[in-house]
Amino acid sequence: MKLLTPILLLFATTLPLLGLSSRPVRDGQVAVELVTPQASAAPGDSIAVGVRFRIDEDWHIYWRGIGDTGLPTEINWTLPEGVEAGPLHWPYPELYRNAHLVDYVYYDPVTLYMEITIPADWPVGKDFPITAKANWLMCEEICIPGAAEVSLALPVEAKAQLDPAEEEAYREEEARWPGESDAVTAEIRTRDNTLQLWIDGVAPLPAEPSSLFFFPFNSEVQSSAPQKWVIHDEELVGTLKKSEFAGTIDSSVSGILVDPNGWDSLDGRKALRIEAHVSDEVPQVLLQSSTSTQSQSFGVILLLAFAGGAILNLMPCVFPVLGLKIMGFVEQAGHDKRRIIGHGLLFTAGVLVSFWVLVGTLLALRAGGAELGWGFQLQSAPFVFGMAAFLLLFALNLSGVFEIGMGLVSLGSRADKKTGAGGSFLSGVLATIVATPCSAPILATALAGALALPPMQSFLVFTVIALGLSTPYLILSLFPSLLKILPKPGAWMETLKQFMAFPLYATVGWLVYVLAGQVDGKNLLDVLLAFTLLALAGWIYGRFSAPHKPRRTRWAAILIALVLAIGSIFMGYPRKSTVEWIPWSPETVAQLQEDERIIYVDFTARWCATCQVNKAVVFSSDKVLEFIAANDVALVKADWTNEDPAITRRLEELGKAAVPVNLVYQPGEQNPTVLPEVLTPDIVLRALQPKE
Repeated sequence: MKLLTPILLLFATTLPLLGLSSRPVRDGQVAVELVTPQASAAPGDSIAVGVRFRIDEDWHIYWRGIGDTGLPTEINWTLPEGVEAGPLHWPYPELYRNAHLVDYVYYDPVTLYMEITIPADWPVGKDFPITAKANWLMCEEICIPGAAEVSLALPVEAKAQLDPAEEEAYREEEARWPGESDAVTAEIRTRDNTLQLWIDGVAPLPAEPSSLFFFPFNSEVQSSAPQKWVIHDEELVGTLKKSEFAGTIDSSVSGILVDPNGWDSLDGRKALRIEAHVSDEVPQVLLQSSTSTQSQSFGVILLLAFAGGAILNLMPCVFPVLGLKIMGFVEQAGHDKRRIIGHGLLFTAGVLVSFWVLVGTLLALRAGGAELGWGFQLQSAPFVFGMAAFLLLFALNLSGVFEIGMGLVSLGSRADKKTGAGGSFLSGVLATIVATPCSAPILATALAGALALPPMQSFLVFTVIALGLSTPYLILSLFPSLLKILPKPGAWMETLKQFMAFPLYATVGWLVYVLAGQVDGKNLLDVLLAFTLLALAGWIYGRFSAPHKPRRTRWAAILIALVLAIGSIFMGYPRKSTVEWIPWSPETVAQLQEDERIIYVDFTARWCATCQVNKAVVFSSDKVLEFIAANDVALVKADWTNEDPAITRRLEELGKAAVPVNLVYQPGEQNPTVLPEVLTPDIVLRALQPKE
């Protein structure tokens, strides 16, 4: 006994250093425990208490904001009377991508802390009880709701003690909390489905604003839409897309802005809390990367613009005329160098005026309602479809399927025969017109820049493009002997022309990828077939409307091509889904069974990513849609996005605890066929087929 007494005393003195945590409680793929860095507390102390979630590999739970799908994690506290729990501290989340959906989640162990204050009159020696009930959604391929209740009794002593290990864990988690700065102010500018977040007071500004990501607390922002971040006049500006579930944004938008490189002003923390108030101003169109590099970046844009204008001279429509232009200057000037230079300057003026008219028209259109710019219009499915069709036609033109612009070339050549200053000026105007149909890749980029840059910068970019186009003419008018070193027109020009089509095909492919996230599967197939029809129209026009064909053949080809082109627009124009769902209830299913219909029941939820992928895959199949229409299949949706006791009971009857669950009832059968969790069109079709 004498030996045992000092051992017990030693154990009693070291016990406080072990820290406190509750017994872990596991539900599914998540284990939960209640932790605190305190081994004990003193009356009047403010202490941190947290719920720690240990998540199995490949599974995740959700942040306070969920993204496209999911349910936020919740914690409800039970504390002694008169004691209130402080707000939860949420570490910044990670992005979870599944097909076209993006969620805000935690993969690794995470602890959600809050602060409480021990009452000053709490008796020393009496434990302080703390209980937390946690609810969460855990997902991998399936999603399962989870819940657990955890408790601990915190010793209250005259002098508080900390546990070093738990204190270190607390500090590591604290470093992931969003920081706050009194100097930072923010506002939201809205228009239609566009949100523009302006943040002032961040110093120093991030070196790479494009890597920023804004996580909203609520559902104002569509998480799967790209976020574009730039620096404009010492302010951070993020262009976001409004969520279809957001409704009207009346007063403010709250969230955190995450910089993977860390915020210097927040001692390296990666998250900054943002509270943005709604502004009456409309979004602006911006294209700056950072204040420190703005002038350098714009200089690069101007350099590329000049090079793009110069490249226009290599287009097959333009290059053959280059030598003729200079020789025309020489002939008109009578070999007087000053007159040659004068004609070259007038030609340059014609090009400049033409481009100024073009950019002026674009800026006028933007001022008349196109403030959202090129990038924002990509959020419109009809615009994306129209742009893809337009670029496909240009690509087919460059590939030689049909030709446009050659008449303008001959017109430009005839203009060379005009004498005087007017002829040189007109030659510059026509050079711009001649270049236009052969320069889709270059002018498409210039158009995008004009819609994205501020007015003066747009004007300057187009001016530099014009100078790039006209400079070779001006140089050759100064030094006519240089004509001898120009490469002669030949087959290499046709090769260059055809090569230039492939970047356009790649752009069309990217636009179709964007469109795939905006329309359902059936509509996407219609789009692809419409592009095939459009290509056929281009081929018929190019094959049968050539000048050597009989006049009747040419007109018939033009008419047929026009009809096919218009038909392709009607076929592929983005439309809403034609699949109609019936809300689920036991009575609805019973009534449909009495009607002896085939019934397809989808137990789903908006927060279930696998559910959304299943529907996208299955109902993009023509075979599935045709079978449903031909056999009058009843499509019934049991939406479990919000808790529904009737759906929960039915899932339990089926032996299921999570969604997705898909059933098929055949006429005359009471018990359904339960389909696999991951679906394909063939699986669904086999289940829908009547049993023999």
